Amino acid sequence: MLIRKFRKIEKQFLIVMKKFISIIALCFLLSGVNQFNAQPTPEKDKMAWWREARFGMFIHFGLYTVPSGVYNGEMMGRNWYAEWIRMQGNWPNGIPDEEYRNFAKQFNPKDFNADEWIRLAREAGMKYFLITAKHHDGFALWPTKVSKYNVVDATPFKRDILGELASACKKYDVKLGFYYSHWQDWGHEGGAMPPWPSKTGREPEMPQPTKAQFGDYWNKICLPQVKELIENYDPWFFWFDTWGKSEQITHEKVDELIGFVRKLSDKCLINSRIAFKYEGIENKVDYLSMMDNSFPDGYIEKPWETSGTMNRSWGYHQLDYGWKPVGEMLRNLVANASRNGNYQLNIGPMADGTFPKPSIKRLKEIGAWMDINGEGIYGAKPNPVAEQEWGYITAKETKKGTKLYLFVFDWAESGKIKVKELLKIPTKIQVLETGEVLKGTNLKDGLEIILPEFCPDFNCTVITVEINK
Repeated sequence: MLIRKFRKIEKQFLIVMKKFISIIALCFLLSGVNQFNAQPTPEKDKMAWWREARFGMFIHFGLYTVPSGVYNGEMMGRNWYAEWIRMQGNWPNGIPDEEYRNFAKQFNPKDFNADEWIRLAREAGMKYFLITAKHHDGFALWPTKVSKYNVVDATPFKRDILGELASACKKYDVKLGFYYSHWQDWGHEGGAMPPWPSKTGREPEMPQPTKAQFGDYWNKICLPQVKELIENYDPWFFWFDTWGKSEQITHEKVDELIGFVRKLSDKCLINSRIAFKYEGIENKVDYLSMMDNSFPDGYIEKPWETSGTMNRSWGYHQLDYGWKPVGEMLRNLVANASRNGNYQLNIGPMADGTFPKPSIKRLKEIGAWMDINGEGIYGAKPNPVAEQEWGYITAKETKKGTKLYLFVFDWAESGKIKVKELLKIPTKIQVLETGEVLKGTNLKDGLEIILPEFCPDFNCTVITVEINK
């Protein structure tokens, strides 16, 4: 009798347990579905790597590298932008189209090594790489099928530069992006021409294509080439280029190109210079691009970047000796990071495909600094307190609280600095490079820090301040 009752109870218990397990399994399954469906917003998902990276390389390379800023023995006019020599050589008349196209026969960068380019970028602490796939002259650095005016069909080099760079980027885990001139194209009759700011030295102003001509260029060159770049090389971002209102780039054209890229790639970012100064463009694109070498003096909420040169030209200019010191470029990088921005540092390779020695030297110096101090740049949040006279601040959240990175550019003769508005008591203050622990005193309007006896790095010394929750 007892055995029969026990078996009955056991049977009921097993039935209850099966139901309980079924309910638990169902809940777990539903939980898994919810977790699977709870994807991050597209903007957040796409921009994660961008915010982490902060630092990239920009390359201007093309037919303009052959003359390198000098035409018929004379330096090009108007400005230092060597990549504009087609329009600014023989100033103010420009170089005749047929004569400029002859540079393609001389374009043979025999020492080009994609692996070396990307390795140098990576060793400098750069996380992404941007190159002029097609600049305003209309010449393409890949074997585009819609125009013979490209590196394989028109030059003795006959190699797919973008393809080799794409492979090297994958090898070194560097994100690849393309500059593409969607507006101006001096190699096609329908492409827009330079909108000269005045008639100084030129009468009349440069003639522009008709609406029908530009439409022909748009549909036969621009859109097909953008499609090729996405399908062939899977870029992480585009850098389109305008710097003011244009008759050709209408709101309809902007929306069409943005939609075209979005349809072809769910990861490819788009910059605001696709239609610079167009009202509301910041709401249609992924990140803001400042004007050349333009550095905002305050925080900007939307992701943004500044592209800057190492000297005065973007493309290689054989007479440009105005190389910027490393400290200036580090200041640009740090200032942008502290204000929620990225920095793209440009290099113009020489005609043989190698980097100029001054740029290699600067890349190595920046890389040595980033090896030690990069943790205050990559993935760091903007400055949470007031702007400081001596430098800049970034921040990171830790398990215990917050870690501030103080980038000290101006070493105080007094032997101390004050961090304005930092009122919380720190648990540790130390020099990031040497590990030297520093003393700090809390004042009513901030934190005063006693600097080391010896300055570890006169370019920029980084001090960390740890604060518990």
